[in-house]
Amino acid sequence: MSELLLDVRNLCTRFYTDSGVLHAVEDVSFTLRAGQTMGLVGESGSGKSVTGFSILGLIDQPGRIVSGEVLFKGQDITKLSKKQLRHLQGNRIAMVFQDPMMTLNPVLRISEQMIEALQAHEKISYADARQRARDVLGATGVPSPESRLDAYPHQLSGGMRQRVALAIAMLNKPDLIIADEPTTALDVSIQSQILAEVQGLVKATNMALIWITHDLSVVAGIADTLSVMYAGRIVETGHVGAVLDQPRHPYTAGLIGSLPGNAEPGTRLQQIPGLAPNMFHPPKGCAFAARCGSATDACQVQPEFTGTEDHRYRCFHPVTLNSNMQELRP
Repeated sequence: MSELLLDVRNLCTRFYTDSGVLHAVEDVSFTLRAGQTMGLVGESGSGKSVTGFSILGLIDQPGRIVSGEVLFKGQDITKLSKKQLRHLQGNRIAMVFQDPMMTLNPVLRISEQMIEALQAHEKISYADARQRARDVLGATGVPSPESRLDAYPHQLSGGMRQRVALAIAMLNKPDLIIADEPTTALDVSIQSQILAEVQGLVKATNMALIWITHDLSVVAGIADTLSVMYAGRIVETGHVGAVLDQPRHPYTAGLIGSLPGNAEPGTRLQQIPGLAPNMFHPPKGCAFAARCGSATDACQVQPEFTGTEDHRYRCFHPVTLNSNMQELRP
């Protein structure tokens, strides 16, 4: 079994605003080993992106991590100084954002940005840094990498900019990459190309990957494990095949049931009734109870995880849906 790389324990992140306290992440725990890919799935506002930012130490005021631990190779990141964090950020842990323009400086050539990212973490000559930048661009599927180094971000297509952002994340050969919906804005053909390139890089380098998305079909093809978030908590987690083939939490089953590929031709798509709760005023007990047809008085208490080591869920009334998800997974 590969090395335990990341161990997140009871992570809680909140934002203290003029409107009140936003409970963004509540009691999130999971582990990740070297070479493993974890999918983190949930609708907008579920807390999945804030979880990624918390792991990397990117939570700024008015937000802060109020409790829990983020152990990276046994070291608690939440206890590090800003200087110590900078040594990890972009070096041992890197992030790819949904919008590559959050990563790329529009007024600097690609070469300047990549060389600067290298020289910030190691002593390397300009020529060697440029050579490595060119090699990594080629590895991420950028054609004619030498000429692309001299381009500005606005001269590249959206798909090409996202490949460059991925290349910058890969530059320092990190142990962990957190990808926050990096292919959402791209068309399907470009998305599939980038996913294939990411899979190849993970296998070749043995790095760990957290892929944050709302698209189950994406994680079905690349993830080893899957965690489903709702209202700041992980409500179901386990091996990707177990979660997709036999979802036990009603929310997970609802997400799977709402996929167009699972509906009979000519029938209406399933949908999850109601709206996600206001996390300025989180409900007591199970946050999904107001939208769940199986909720009872027992759901007024927050359910703990139950199930097996390979498939756990927070629910007093787990569903027994047998969902055939073969069309999701290649």
